[in-house]
Order: sequence, then C-alpha cells, then structure tokens
Amino acid sequence: MMVNAGKLTRVAAASAVLILAGGCANYHAKPLHPAAFARRFSQRSLTSTRLINYVKNEKIKLAKQFPRRWNAASLVCAGWYYSPVLRVQRARLAVDRANMVTAAESPNPSVALSPTYAAKAGPGISPWILGFNFDIPIETAGRREDRMVQAKALTLAGRYDLGQIAWNLRKQIRVAIINYLFARKKVGILAQQAYTTELIQSLVKSRFKAGDISRPVYAASKIQARQAALALVAAKGLLRQRRIQLAGAMSLPAAALDDVRLSVSGLLKLQPMGAAAMKRLTRDALLNRMDIQSLLAQYRAAAAALKLQIARQYPNIHLGPGYSFNQGANEFTLGFSMTLPIFNQNQGAIGAAEARRRIIAAELDQKQTMVMTHIRTALSQYQSARQQWRAARAMERRSRRQARVARQVYKAGAESHLALAEAIFLRNTFVQTALQARFQAIAAQENLQDILEMPLAPAPANPKGNHP
Repeated sequence: MMVNAGKLTRVAAASAVLILAGGCANYHAKPLHPAAFARRFSQRSLTSTRLINYVKNEKIKLAKQFPRRWNAASLVCAGWYYSPVLRVQRARLAVDRANMVTAAESPNPSVALSPTYAAKAGPGISPWILGFNFDIPIETAGRREDRMVQAKALTLAGRYDLGQIAWNLRKQIRVAIINYLFARKKVGILAQQAYTTELIQSLVKSRFKAGDISRPVYAASKIQARQAALALVAAKGLLRQRRIQLAGAMSLPAAALDDVRLSVSGLLKLQPMGAAAMKRLTRDALLNRMDIQSLLAQYRAAAAALKLQIARQYPNIHLGPGYSFNQGANEFTLGFSMTLPIFNQNQGAIGAAEARRRIIAAELDQKQTMVMTHIRTALSQYQSARQQWRAARAMERRSRRQARVARQVYKAGAESHLALAEAIFLRNTFVQTALQARFQAIAAQENLQDILEMPLAPAPANPKGNHP
C-alpha cells in the first residue's frame, strides 16, 4: 500500500490552520491623533447631552434647576466623566480582567509532525515514514486555582484603586470649588474696603486742607487707600486663577464655566463632630479606606502567588501519545514525561513570594498607623480652626453692631462722616478676618474628610457608566 505522505502532511497542516483560525481574534487599528487633542478639549462643556445624562444616572442629589444650576455633587460627577486619570485606571482594570481569563485557561496541547524519507526502502514499500506526536500537559498541585485566586484578588485591588482615584478627584474638585467661592467673597469684601478707604482719604484730605489734620495722617490715609486698591487687584487676579484651577480639576477648559450657575453653598457649612461619631468614623476608616482595602486584596494575591510557587515544587505531567506510519506498518506510542526536581525545588521563587507577602503585610501596618496619626492631627486642626472661626465671628458681630451704632449716631448728627467711614472700615476688616478663619475651618474639614475617606455629609457614589 503506497501512501502519499506529502499530501497527508499538507492536509494535516491545513486542518490545523483552520482549527486555530476559527477561535482567533482579529486586529483592529486605532491610531492616535495627538494634534486633535486641543480641538477636542476646547469643545468640552457642561452642556453636553451625554454628560447631563451621565450625571442624571448617578445616585446623587441634583440642584433644583439642573442642568442650569450645578451643585458640588454634579460638578464632581462632571469631573469623573471627563477625567483622563479614571480612563487610565479603567484600561488597567480591563488588563486585570483579561489576566483573569488567562489565569483560568488550561495549557493547550501541542502536535508535532515528523515525516521521514527512507532512501533505501525495499521494493514495494513506501519510502515515507509519517509520524504524529502529541504533547498533552497536565497541571498538578492546584496551579490553575491558585492563578485564578491571584488574578481575582489583583482585579479587586484594581477596583479599589479606581475608587481611590475617584475619591482623590472628588477632593480636588471640592477644594477647587471652595477656593473659588472664598476668592469670590474676598473680592466683594475688598471692593467695599477699597471704596471705604477711598472715602476716608477724601474726608481726611478735606480736613487736611482745612488745617484740622496733620500731613502724616493724610499721607497714611493715602497709603491705606492705595494698599486697599492693590489688594483688590490681587484678589481679582486670584479669582481668575481659582476659576481656571476649578476648570482644570474637572478636566475642562475655563470657558466651560462661563455661563454656569453654581449652587454650592452647602460646601461652606461646618459639620458638627462629636466624640462618638469621630470614634466610629476612625474605626471605619481603618477598615474601609480604599487604599487599605486595596492592600488587603494585594495581600490575598500575594498569598495565592506564594501557594502557586509552592505548587511549582511538584512537576507537571506531560502525556505524549503518538502515531507513525512506518513503511506500511501502523505504530502507536504512549509517551510520559515530567521534570525531575533534583537540582532545585523552586526555593528561590518561594522565598521571594513569601517576602512579597511580608512586604504587603508591613505596608498595611504602616498605612493604618499613618492613617491613625493623620486622623488625630486633622481632627485637632479642625477643632482648632473651628475655635478660631468662632472667635473671629464674635469679633465680626461686635464690629457690625458698632458700625450700626455709628450709622445711627451719624444720622442723628452727633458724629462725623469720617467716624462712620472708619467704623465701616473696621467692620470690613473683621469681616475679612472672619472670612479667612471660616475658609481655614472649611479647609480643615475637607482635609479630615479626605483622610477618613468618608464624607461628613451626603456625597455622590463612586463613578460608573461609560465615559468619552
């Protein structure tokens, strides 16, 4: 019986190609165009239909006139929507999910074709020896399960990292909003102060010309008026910077905030903080902060990696059945092979995996210690800032009462216009001091919330959905 071995080889190779091609993915090119980024960025706005739908789908409390008015929660959602940092982490999560698929895969068998030509074959005997050899790997010691546990834990850690990034963006946007609001309030106060000092200078000038006031007093009023004018110019410049910083925190061009009406007065409220509530929040932070949860997931992944390296002490088994058509005879073989753990038992890799597990355990201890210290420091700063704000507010109220009395006395004709202007100037000074104290208290409260990674008031959930 004559066999066309070359034809059989070609048929076998073609069949193998068809089998492999049936389950293969195809490549789709997605070229990048960095030059078009500036155009796309300039087109971002808070009026995008996709953005508005995204914000509406989030479980947050919206402003009554949304999307005409935006509160802090909706602005945070807009920042999540446009954030490139979140898109990077989502792409990394996609890699982690693909690694989970890879970890669950079993090793593929392989086949080897070995056609051989016998130059001195006898008459009537095919000179071709056609052979097929298979290699079927069998994993032992639960390697596949360990890989799956490791990949799942790393994916979970990536999800917590995504939540951490979202929280950090929330903090940046809220701080940018607070900075912008206080800069705007400061401009209003300094505008009043500039007007008051200009009025005082005008009144002092009249008295100076009348000989009732000395030249040094008049010069001091001029300096005071100019300093107030310069302070107003600086405050207006800072307000423009704060507006740009707010847009930047949301990954938006500054022009996107031109026609936006903000409804964010809730950010300027100081939340009460009792000892019992603080104890509960501290305990929750030490357990539930997203960076701590990420480290716990990484520890589980490290433990699975250690088990995987221990399992690799034991060799995998390779079954090698084969067939050959040898000059008219059908020959079958059953091969068996394994690596002999003679010269090493994977001790180096086991030691490294065990050390990595100890590192993560130490990092978790370090993180919790740091969090505890930072919470106590932030709480102390917050309490101190609240006390300073209360003292500044009391002085502000006193100065307002004095300004009202001065106005009544002036209207009654018992006091001069200059005395009234000076009382108003003093009131504005204490108003500015109280505003600065309130800003520091609000900033301390935001810092405390950031360390706790838990809002002291209701806040939006973590981001979800599709992003551009």
